[in-house]
Amino acid sequence: MIVIDALDECSSLRHNLSRKDNHKGLLHMLKHWIYVDHLKKFKLILTSWHDEFIQKMFPESMSIHINIPFGSNVNPGDSTSHDIHIFPKSQLDSIGEEGTWIKRALNHLVPCATGIFIWVMTVADSLEVDP
Repeated sequence: MIVIDALDECSSLRHNLSRKDNHKGLLHMLKHWIYVDHLKKFKLILTSWHDEFIQKMFPESMSIHINIPFGSNVNPGDSTSHDIHIFPKSQLDSIGEEGTWIKRALNHLVPCATGIFIWVMTVADSLEVDP
């Protein structure tokens, strides 16, 4: 499995005339990944904010698009919130705090994370140091 995170951040290349070809070349190379026999055994995972240029290069007919909600699009019962709930709960359970306190903390922290795992991870780490 090969993961290229934040592919959209390469878009600054396409706005720089001297590097525009680098951006196009990267996207074309990634697009043709599925046509190269010895690369078919690998999974290529690209992450990106919504970018129409990238989306046109990788249409749903040749790739699987997964929308991970964040911000105001995160609902309390969705899988993102559930996943974000699991990590801080294990962190808080490990510091031996009272169960009621942990439940109240999670009820507050998980919605504040708005789908951003690193945010809740940072908060849980700091709570581990000083509950």
